[in-house]
Amino acid sequence: MKITYSNTMSKKMTATVWQNDTPHVIHVGETLDLKVQRGDKITYKVGRLNKVHAIDYQSPEAKFEIQINRSLQNAYFVVMFLMVVFLWFNRNSNLNNTLLVTAVVLGLAGYEALVYFVGYTAKPFH
Repeated sequence: MKITYSNTMSKKMTATVWQNDTPHVIHVGETLDLKVQRGDKITYKVGRLNKVHAIDYQSPEAKFEIQINRSLQNAYFVVMFLMVVFLWFNRNSNLNNTLLVTAVVLGLAGYEALVYFVGYTAKPFH
């Protein structure tokens, strides 16, 4: 099994892949070649503040790439852009600042929770 790690956002962040509880550290752009057999447990984690995910494979010769969840990143940038546009057009109105700060803090906390659970995916190469 070959596992490649690509992360365009941070070159310093590493990924840890466990094969039956044996850790292997991968840096950005590196490929890990594992000799797996059916029934082996393969898990991975990117960085320190992310959830450990399992890789479900059907063939010991499978190839995977650990990468950022692009749809989550794109949704985050769209929401931030819309929030800036909303604030720009309402800059002269008397909006409640406490309400705005609460909305921003809750939005960022929700985004960080999503990044923890689904921030990175292992996509198979076909």
